[in-house]
Amino acid sequence: MDVLDWLVALIPVVSFGLVPVIGTLIGGKPTEQSMGIALGGFVFSLIIVLFRRPELSPHIFLIGFLSGMFWAVGSVGQFMGIKYLGVSRATPMLNGGQIIGTSLFGVMLGDWASGTAKMYGFIALALIIAGIFFTSYKEKQAGGDKPQWTRGILINLIAVLGFTAYVGILKYYNIDGWSSIFPQSIGQIAAIFLMGFILFKSQPFTRLSFRNSIIGIIWGVGNIALLLSQAKLGLAIAYPVSQAAVIVSVFGGVLVNKEHKTRKEWIMAGTGIAIICAGLFMIYLSGKY
Repeated sequence: MDVLDWLVALIPVVSFGLVPVIGTLIGGKPTEQSMGIALGGFVFSLIIVLFRRPELSPHIFLIGFLSGMFWAVGSVGQFMGIKYLGVSRATPMLNGGQIIGTSLFGVMLGDWASGTAKMYGFIALALIIAGIFFTSYKEKQAGGDKPQWTRGILINLIAVLGFTAYVGILKYYNIDGWSSIFPQSIGQIAAIFLMGFILFKSQPFTRLSFRNSIIGIIWGVGNIALLLSQAKLGLAIAYPVSQAAVIVSVFGGVLVNKEHKTRKEWIMAGTGIAIICAGLFMIYLSGKY
């Protein structure tokens, strides 16, 4: 592991952090926002195929396609969870669940092999999850919408399973990011299209879908960086690092989306960011040992 590997692992922090910020500006239904990301990712994947010319065997295409379908389940579930619970409740629940799921999956596949690595790794998970809860804190406002806990928790659980499977299946079959990104984008579009018609009875290809495609290109850069870094650093390291994207989302929400934060919310956010940074340092130590 060298400095370049860690720099690549930090790209998704910025990329994934910008996705909800820009998505909020553009707007749209869960299927429209997810389809926009998938369409932008498809354009990005075409560029990769044309210039990189990765291996695309039937096996790689099938696993990549399934990975994309799992991502679609996670993405649509993510936006639905926000609808039922609100951003401040859904985001830490989803991010924390993803960190736990992908890290445990990575450990089962051989990440954090030594006892010392496991110690630092699990401390890092606890710190990052706690930091996410702090940064996502929002004070209650009188007259606000009441969360739909049962639906929200169920949808978030499904989203966590989808996102965990999206990266886990590629790790399990040892398929690299360059090869998987094109079939993955096809799987994303196909799954969102089917969910739009079967589950939501709506057309996923709309004006807002195409406007959201700019997010997909940004997401695609982070996605390929995540897949490359997990091959170098391991799933149990790369994915928790990527979830530090919440730091970018917090500042982006204030600076771009003009979200207001109270003094207490700023204190909580600052505390959370410091805790996440401590967790990232523990992640670094888990990789070192």
